[in-house]
Amino acid sequence: MVRRTIVALAILLVVTVASFATVKTAHSETLPSKISEADAENLSNELKTYICADQFSAPGWCKSYRAAKFGSSISDWVKSQKAARKVREAQAAAAKEAAREAELAEAKRQALAAEEAALAAKNDPAALARLAEIKAAQEIEKTSKAWTSFLAETDVSNLTMAQIMAIREFAATGNFPEANEILGYAYSTNKGPTPINLAEAYRQYGQAYMKGLKRVKPNLDRIWPKIPREQQMALLSEFK
Repeated sequence: MVRRTIVALAILLVVTVASFATVKTAHSETLPSKISEADAENLSNELKTYICADQFSAPGWCKSYRAAKFGSSISDWVKSQKAARKVREAQAAAAKEAAREAELAEAKRQALAAEEAALAAKNDPAALARLAEIKAAQEIEKTSKAWTSFLAETDVSNLTMAQIMAIREFAATGNFPEANEILGYAYSTNKGPTPINLAEAYRQYGQAYMKGLKRVKPNLDRIWPKIPREQQMALLSEFK
């Protein structure tokens, strides 16, 4: 039994050495770039991949080998790289634009501060009036940004009481008729935290209308007949 095992191992060794010698003879003096397609058939996929990784001196058969083995994956990789580059470029452009806007805003702020200081130093009625105008414009700009941000973050069809109070503050500035319109909607429906109050809804729609928001007129016409007579009289005197 032992003798048979030794003989089998000896035969296996001879076959392995012979195979190795054949491959070595075929390729020992052949540069990778000179390996033919026929010779490549005897190579492992790992060795083929290694040889074809050389973009400058790879054999001609590598083109078809790459296409067969990596065609779709390379294409997807290239697309992903291009997409990632576009994202990075867009992010860089956005950051650059944000920095530019911040720089312009700071320059504007400094110019206004200098103008305010100059006007205050004159201490005459015209200069003080101009200073008041500048500060009012600054406050309007600040509030407008806050209002835009508030609308972007708020579901006006499903308001909380805190949001109702915030909208009332915006409406009180007199610069946002849309705030009055939203309040009119909130007080004329039962979809929010406030109970239905048609007189208050009419008041808010009326203020929006007086500020130039003409689209609320149908709401005024719809609500008016439903308001009790005594409340109608109060509203009429309020909007004289």
